Amino acid sequence: MTELKVLILDDNNLTARAIANVAEFIGLSAKITSDFQSFLEIISDWKPQYLIIDLIMPDMDGVEVLGELGRMQIDAQLIITSGAGQQLLHAAARSAGAHGLNVLGILPKPFNPKAFRDLINAESINTADTADNKFGQQLRAENEANTLTVNELEQAINAGELYLVYQPKVSCISGTLTGLEALARWQHAEKGFISPEKFIPLAEQNGLIDRLTLQVFEQALPFLNQLQAVDYAVSNQNRDLLLSVNISAASLKNLKLFKQIEALCDTHHIRPEQLILELTETAAMDDPVMSLDILTQLRLRGFRLSIDDFGTGFSSMLALVRMPFSEVKVDKTFVMTSADSRESRLVIKAIIELAHSLNMQVAAEGIEDNTALELLRKMGCDQAQGYYIGRPMLPEVFIEWSKNASEHIDLQRLKHLHSVGLRDCEPEYRYDRLTKLAMHLFNVDISLISLIDENRQWIKSSQGINQRQAERSIAFCNQTIALEDVFVISDTLVDKHYAQNIMVTSAPYVRFYAGYTIRTKSGEKLGVLCLKHSTPRAFTEKDKVLLKQLTEMAEEEINYNPLLDEDRLTGLLNREAFERRAPKLINICVSQQIGITMLYFDLINYKEIIHKHGISAGDDALVNFSQLLKETFTDSELVARLVDNEFVILTLCEPRDNNLDILAKAVKNYNVTVSPHLNIEYTVGTASSQLMTNVDLQSLYIYADTDLIQYKGD
Repeated sequence: MTELKVLILDDNNLTARAIANVAEFIGLSAKITSDFQSFLEIISDWKPQYLIIDLIMPDMDGVEVLGELGRMQIDAQLIITSGAGQQLLHAAARSAGAHGLNVLGILPKPFNPKAFRDLINAESINTADTADNKFGQQLRAENEANTLTVNELEQAINAGELYLVYQPKVSCISGTLTGLEALARWQHAEKGFISPEKFIPLAEQNGLIDRLTLQVFEQALPFLNQLQAVDYAVSNQNRDLLLSVNISAASLKNLKLFKQIEALCDTHHIRPEQLILELTETAAMDDPVMSLDILTQLRLRGFRLSIDDFGTGFSSMLALVRMPFSEVKVDKTFVMTSADSRESRLVIKAIIELAHSLNMQVAAEGIEDNTALELLRKMGCDQAQGYYIGRPMLPEVFIEWSKNASEHIDLQRLKHLHSVGLRDCEPEYRYDRLTKLAMHLFNVDISLISLIDENRQWIKSSQGINQRQAERSIAFCNQTIALEDVFVISDTLVDKHYAQNIMVTSAPYVRFYAGYTIRTKSGEKLGVLCLKHSTPRAFTEKDKVLLKQLTEMAEEEINYNPLLDEDRLTGLLNREAFERRAPKLINICVSQQIGITMLYFDLINYKEIIHKHGISAGDDALVNFSQLLKETFTDSELVARLVDNEFVILTLCEPRDNNLDILAKAVKNYNVTVSPHLNIEYTVGTASSQLMTNVDLQSLYIYADTDLIQYKGD
């Protein structure tokens, strides 16, 4: 067994000795020095696998040490330590990386023994896929580096010795499997495992990379079909998983290769849209004119394109803006340092915002703990990949992983669905107003808010249909919750999965469907807001955005908390709840050029009632007036009590005098039943968006306040 050795360069003997003690405790041999020359001599004679370097030294600072090690091409794993602060440590780590050194991590002072153990253990005590163990690679390098030949690689390709492992990609929000990346591996009969870092460059330099790439697709496409069949058996849902494959810069100009890949897709009944071709920034920008032409052609053929390791090169920004990429993959160096580095977090956030502004998805690799995953989720990252989620796995291992992951995610989803208590209960106005709004905005026959439990589609709110539940297996919404984006079937009769569905072949004869998943705050999928129509129709990107906005409003209601959102006295929305919902409704109406009206009420004799008859009488007046508002304005979108004696209604209906006349008559009838001293008197102001240039909540408030009409209860 190879002896593991660590060499420590530190002028603080106490700290150095503490690090050495921890190293020896976990089975490493350790040596200490405070002199750079002796440090170099020990490296030469002793050949340690780990180097720990203090940045602040009396005779030569750590940055100079790193530069010298880079020039010497030292391949040991490097840990940088200092008490100078995180920012400086990360800057030094980046400098070491730029010099070609293998940086294992940073170790801030005061020295934390656990942090050191974690760094070493993460590197040396490993796991399923030893190909991604840097220390394992370094130990194997002695056997493979200098003796690997082109002939051996060519023979391996001809004999089909190269095999694939697969690493999962999941949704940052829900954890659902969305795709996988295929990675080539080689187990040499005599030399053992050979790192891709060795054989991929050899293939590129000797004209073998296209054959190697084609072999990757020949193995990966049948596995994708196998995986999707297993996925359907587990989830009873048809979802198109995405397969990512790295494409070399040397292959980019070979259009024949991509035609061969396209032919393989036809053979295995896989659409090019399910393939993500990952290219590094360098590959895209070596010849930008040629790259632009070829990448555009690939997108036109349906392939998705990902720019890999984004953020590591000077031309990344130009590549992102100029080239037709569909995905940006954040470089793992930013992800792996995101917990400790403010700079890394800022870079990630900027990349996500830029990519989304260009209508691209964002994937992050190098996720090694839940802290990084939570951070990316909060930043709005779309896809996640890394050891915390799943290591690269052999096909049979990946199949088992996917089964367990799917079952676990659905159990978590069902647990949350059960906890919200929305199934098997009476209809609620706050959901009905959304399905009515959906019908109005999209002009469809049917709109639903449905929840998907173990075996059923439970319809929480519906317009255009009286059905309350359906079998999960036949529900369109069952497919929708398996996806991350809007699910659209423009014409059900030409869709192989739904042409024979009972809801298509019999009433309600659905020919068009669009749906988007409703989630909890923590990302679990509960159900779907969907649209159905009796004739085929197109669904534009603008329509998808609108459906997502409506779904956000439904999620607001799912997360409804009576203790936080309701006015305790009247049961109406309180001011905070109204002002969270109103801007979303206003934005939708403005974007769709739909008129919206605010009615602002003030119970003007409220204080007089309290003064003469007490607080209880005043409360009765507020409760009764709020009830009259609800009964009169039944089709209004939002009804709220703002504060004390002020009420507001937001509605898509045009302001109609007869509504106000009906309310005035209802108030008059109420006043007959109470003492004259308890009569309700109120003012109302109206504001219509159609009479305004700039429409927002504040403007509606102001316009309504300047248009007050007094209604007395006599």
